Amino acid sequence: MAWPTPAVVVMSALLLTAPLGAATASAAPEEPTAPLTETPLPVVGAVASESGSGGTLRRFDHVLHGVWRIDGGTVAYSSVRHRPSEGDERSLTSTAHKMRAGTANLTSPPGFTETSLAVRQTGELYPVLLDETTETCLCTNVTQMGLKDNEAAKISDGWQMVYAVFPELPPGVDTVDVHLDGYGGIMPDVPVREEALPEPQVSAEEWVASGQGWPTPPPADVIARAAESRTLGSVWVLAERSGAADGAWAQRDSGEVREIDLAADVLFEFDKADVTSEADSVLDRIAAEIGEAEVTSATIVGHTDGQGTEAYNQRLSEERARAVQAKLAERLPGMTFTVAGRGWHEPIAANDTDEGRALNRRVTITLEGVGGTGDGR
Repeated sequence: MAWPTPAVVVMSALLLTAPLGAATASAAPEEPTAPLTETPLPVVGAVASESGSGGTLRRFDHVLHGVWRIDGGTVAYSSVRHRPSEGDERSLTSTAHKMRAGTANLTSPPGFTETSLAVRQTGELYPVLLDETTETCLCTNVTQMGLKDNEAAKISDGWQMVYAVFPELPPGVDTVDVHLDGYGGIMPDVPVREEALPEPQVSAEEWVASGQGWPTPPPADVIARAAESRTLGSVWVLAERSGAADGAWAQRDSGEVREIDLAADVLFEFDKADVTSEADSVLDRIAAEIGEAEVTSATIVGHTDGQGTEAYNQRLSEERARAVQAKLAERLPGMTFTVAGRGWHEPIAANDTDEGRALNRRVTITLEGVGGTGDGR
């Protein structure tokens, strides 16, 4: 994980405390190309990256402003600049960007395709959407970036606003890890915002200096077409998955973390919290999985669907988690368990179908430090 350098932290602080256009007010053009925002741009985090080819080193600064849910998808906004340095002109031209793998993934012209969102809850990666029918990404076209470099230098110290669109995130996902630059700069636990997009919204087809507006993402039908046309799929799996063929349990391994989902419909009768005798074979298998993981503790969390009242679902989720803990404690006497209930608040599927509600009714067992690489706590 890459953390911002002190210089980048100072840079992001400057962005936070004043409108970008104010940084070089003495050199500001008399007629800016778009309405200048009067409020400071939000700053989630900042990273710096560099790349080189043919003996030329290019450095880039990135500041993430936020991630928002939109109709049919997700959008991230950030500011980027080609960092000024001795012997290296200030430029965000397509030539500079190609050295950052900007032409990958069938984008012509190149765009900000190296940005991606990782969802730890599901072990999935959401790359920038590409419309393979037109070979363009749903993101800022980098060939626009160098068109008014001199103006950007005057208005916003070289910073230019960019956007990238991703598939729609699952319900209940409220944070993502953002891989912003394609070179290891990761911002963890970025909140996913539900409110309206920031203003003023401006055309995404035009160059935008940071502080002068937010590129408007495409409509839902364009996002859907890009998602459907993606040859490699619009969502990529990060975690290894396994489980029972009958759906009684499913397992996700991501690094040293293992999550095991037990189907509540297999463990319990409808609206009940007593483990049925038919579930014994499933719990025997899960106990064996936990024992082989070489951990000394586990977290057990109950989940329900969206039917009934919030209070009722919260109580039922807690009772079911405790019931599973009691059964596993009999099989694993040396194990320490932490038990909780989440009610309906962390769905993994939509609650408007029988299939989705069945997936949401589950008990999740989380193991950390799997394989003896951690202390199990």
